[in-house]
Amino acid sequence: MRGVIALVLLFAMTATVAAEREQERSRFQAAWRVVQTGANPADAARGLEDYPLYPYLAYERLRRQGDKANDREVAAFLTDWGDTLPGDRLRTSTLTRYGRAGRHEDFLALYVEGQGGLDLRCYAFAARQARKLEFDALAEAVAVFDALDGDRPACAAALGFLRGKGHLTEARVGTRIDAALAAGHVALAQKLLAELPASRRPARARFVLARRDPATALTQAREWPVAADSAAAAAIAIGQLARKSAADAEARYQALAKRLPFSGDAKATAEREIARYGAVERLPQAAAWLARLAPEAFDENLREWQVRYHLRRTEYAEALAGIEGMPEAQASGARWRYTRGRLLELLGRGEEAAGHFGAAAREANFHGFLAADRIRAPYAICPLDGLLDTDRTLALLAEGGVQRALEWQALGEHDRARAEWFWQIARLDSGQRRQAGLLASREGLAEWAIFTLNGPEHLRQYEARFPLLHLEIIEREAERATLPTPFVLALIRAESAWNPSARSHAGARGLMQLMPQTAANVARSLGLRAEPLHDPAHNIRLGTTYLGRRVKELEGNVVLATGAYNAGLGAVRRWLAEPLPPWDLWIETVPYKETREYIPRVLAFSVLYDWRSDGSPERISVRIPGLSEAAGPAPVLCPGS
Repeated sequence: MRGVIALVLLFAMTATVAAEREQERSRFQAAWRVVQTGANPADAARGLEDYPLYPYLAYERLRRQGDKANDREVAAFLTDWGDTLPGDRLRTSTLTRYGRAGRHEDFLALYVEGQGGLDLRCYAFAARQARKLEFDALAEAVAVFDALDGDRPACAAALGFLRGKGHLTEARVGTRIDAALAAGHVALAQKLLAELPASRRPARARFVLARRDPATALTQAREWPVAADSAAAAAIAIGQLARKSAADAEARYQALAKRLPFSGDAKATAEREIARYGAVERLPQAAAWLARLAPEAFDENLREWQVRYHLRRTEYAEALAGIEGMPEAQASGARWRYTRGRLLELLGRGEEAAGHFGAAAREANFHGFLAADRIRAPYAICPLDGLLDTDRTLALLAEGGVQRALEWQALGEHDRARAEWFWQIARLDSGQRRQAGLLASREGLAEWAIFTLNGPEHLRQYEARFPLLHLEIIEREAERATLPTPFVLALIRAESAWNPSARSHAGARGLMQLMPQTAANVARSLGLRAEPLHDPAHNIRLGTTYLGRRVKELEGNVVLATGAYNAGLGAVRRWLAEPLPPWDLWIETVPYKETREYIPRVLAFSVLYDWRSDGSPERISVRIPGLSEAAGPAPVLCPGS
C-alpha cells in the first residue's frame, strides 16, 4: 500500500517496526470482531494501548450499549479520549441522553461550552436553570430563540423562560417570524404564531400562508383587508408562484393590484420575482417586466438573469447594459469581465473589449483562459511548491486523528478513514492543512488532498489538486472513444475527485459517476457486465464510451456533450432553440445552475490537466466551436513575473 510506503519513508521505519505494525493491525481486527458481538474485547485488546485505533474498541462497546452504558466508564473514556473523534461522538450522544432524561448534574459535568449543536445548548440552559446556577439566562434564552430553525423540544425551557418573564413580546415574535420565513423555516413561523396576541395573528398568518401555500394565499387575498400588510403578504405569494409560472403570477398580480395597495417594497417584491422567473423561462414579455423595475429593485442574481435573458435572445446591447448595471464587485470577476468583453466585440467595440480581456486573463479559470485567448496572452497558471516540509509533516503525523485516518485507510475502512481525516482537518490552521493535503496526495488519497486543499490560499497546489492517476488506462480508453485525454481526466476530477467508491445522492457511482442503468446500457452494447462500477478500469471504459457517444451525437460539440453528461441529452437539446449566441456565451444561458457551472469547470480542468501533462496546454478555445482562431499551445506565465 502506498500509504504504508510513505509512512515508512517519513519515519524511516525498519523492517522490524513495519512488521510489528502489521501484527498490531491483525490483532486490532481480531479485537474489533469481538466488540462487534457485544462482548468486552479487553483480552484481545491487551498490548494495543499505543496503537492509533485503540480508543475505538472502548468507544464501539460503549456506543453499542447505548442507554445502558456505565456512566463511570463513559466519564473515564472521555477523560482519556475526549479530544478525539470517537470521544466527540460519545460526548454528544451521552449529553443528548442526559439532556432528554433531565439528568442535569450529569449533563453539566460533561458539557463543554459550544459542544454540539442547538439541542445541547438548550439542554445546558435547562440544566443551569434547574440547578439554580448563576448565568445570564435572558441573553442565553434570546440567543436560543434567535437560533431556532424548527420545533425543538429540547429548547422548551428557554422558550418557557422568555414566555414567563414577558420577553416574548409581539415585536420580538413578529421579527422572529419574519426571519424564519426569510430562512425558509415555514413550520417554525407557523408555530410561533401562537405566541402572538390573538388579535395580531391573522395578519402574520397571511405571511406564513403566502410562503406555505401561495396559490391558496392568492385566492384568499381577494378577501383580505385592504391594507399595506395584505399587499406585502400577497407580494410574497406572487413571488413564490412565479417560480412555477411567471405569467400566472403576473396575471394574479394585476388582478390583485386593483384592490390591494401595492407600493414600495411590496410592489418591488412582486415585480422583481415575476421578472426573475420570466427571464428564467425566457418569456417574450420578460423584457417589459425587467424594464419596469427601478434600478434599486435589482439584486445581483436578477442582474445575472437579465444578462442571460438578453444573451439567449442575442440582444447584445441589452445584455451589456445588464452587466454595466452590476455592482463593481460583481462585475469585476473574470466571468463577467470576459462576457462584457465578448459583448463589446460583438458590438464592434474591440478596443474597449481588450481591457476587459486583459483584466480577466489574470485569473486561472475558464473565463480567464478564454480571455487570454482573445488577446493571445499567456495563461496565468502559477503553481506553488508542492514539496512536503519534513518537520511539519512529522508534527502533523503526530496528530492522533491523522494517524487514525491513515490506519483506517490501511485496513480498508474508507468511510471511517475519511470521517477521521476531515474531523481532524477542520481543526488545523492553513499551514497545517497545506501539509495535510500534500501528505494525502503523496499517500495516493486524491480525494482527501483535493478537499483538504480547497481554501483560496491552496488553489495553486496544482500537483496535489489535479493528480495524474490511472493515466495508462485513461489514455487507452480516451483513444478508443476518440476523446482528448485531458478532457477525460478533467471530467473524472469534476465528477468524483478521483474517489473510485464515490456515490452521489442520485445513485451515480465510481470515478465517472455512472448511473447504474446508464452503465448497464453501455455495458450491454459492449458485451460486458455493468459491475463492478467501483473498479477504476471498468468504470473508465464504460464512462469514456458513454461520453464519446454524447460527443458524436452532438456533432463533436464538447460544450454540449459536457452539459449532456451532467444534465442529460434531452435537457441539452431543449436548450438549443434558435436564436443561439456563440457557444462560449451560450454556456452562461444554461437554465440549470449546476450544469451552467459544471461545463466551465470541466473545460478549465482540462486546461490544467493538459498543462500538467507536458507544461504546454492547448488553448481552451480549441474545445469551443467557433473560437478555433485562437488555436495552438498557450504560454504559461504568472502575472507580474
